[in-house]
Amino acid sequence: MAFLKNIWTRVTGYALDRASTPEAAARRVRKLAGGGDYSDALGICQAALERFPEDRSLQRLSRDVRLAERETRRTLLMAELESNPSPEGYRELFDLMLKRGEAAATLDLAGRWRQIDASGEPLYYEAAAFSELFFGNHLSRDGLRAFQLATEAGKIRRDDPRPFRLQFEIARRCGAWEDARIALARLLDLMPGNRLIEGRFRGVIANCANSRSLSKAIADVERTGRFIDDDLDTDGTLDRDLIRPGLQELAARDDVHVAFFLRGNTALVQGATGSAADRSARAVRDVLSMTRSSSRKLLLGTPLELRCEGTGGSLVLKAGGEGTAAVWAARSLTETSSRLMFDLSSGLVMEDAA
Repeated sequence: MAFLKNIWTRVTGYALDRASTPEAAARRVRKLAGGGDYSDALGICQAALERFPEDRSLQRLSRDVRLAERETRRTLLMAELESNPSPEGYRELFDLMLKRGEAAATLDLAGRWRQIDASGEPLYYEAAAFSELFFGNHLSRDGLRAFQLATEAGKIRRDDPRPFRLQFEIARRCGAWEDARIALARLLDLMPGNRLIEGRFRGVIANCANSRSLSKAIADVERTGRFIDDDLDTDGTLDRDLIRPGLQELAARDDVHVAFFLRGNTALVQGATGSAADRSARAVRDVLSMTRSSSRKLLLGTPLELRCEGTGGSLVLKAGGEGTAAVWAARSLTETSSRLMFDLSSGLVMEDAA
């Protein structure tokens, strides 16, 4: 293994010697990816990023190559499963599709997987797909179905922690603390001494006095369009020092008047101060909340982008995995500003700063 690693190091080093600039490295990566050699393309891209860590084009290229690799692998797996269905193939395919946000599409394949696999794993993946839908569209039918399937999978796969983790996540986000406690207790049986689970168990016990039934908790999520942790940062803390440089860069653009970053109850503002900043942040948060509620009622799923144009300019919001970037801008937002918003909302800016 060390011998092979040494050879690979020399190959990538040779390639980078020939690609002494980010542009040259990007050309080599595109050439390899265009020929379907994603492994070498990603290796050279990673080596180039270690050499040019600030280059945004290489960062985006790395992401694009990974997406292309997954799409190619997905197509191959679909073809293989048509001729030779196997549990391993379905497992890899479902993992890929869930990572790509294709939860609804996996449900069309779940029945075919169950026909050849009685291990309970197809039930878990089907539950995971329904939970992704529930977390996005807040529909109670998806949440109840996800919890039911996870329960069935747990009865078959009694030593597999994944169904119980899924039960806990659904119950926790809805405020069904007693159901969350039961799932955590099972996880503690499987992983005794796990400090993270023990800490969560103590927190859940403290909340059980305010527990609601699972059905009512899930129904309340559909009614309000909110989970109980929507007012919290997704990881418990928001590192403003990681976000602020990217937000300042966005606000400094000529076509942007004010830039915002929203996550939970936290709103960061650049381009306005004092009461104007507070007033603007509340208005943008209200627009985001109403858009999510309307999107849920119209069964559109999670809103990804909103544009509102008026005589005074335009309001643009982009939602991503780390939060929502928003700008009050000129009526025509440039491609660069739009890309900076994507980087903010998807967390690329935070990864760069870290």
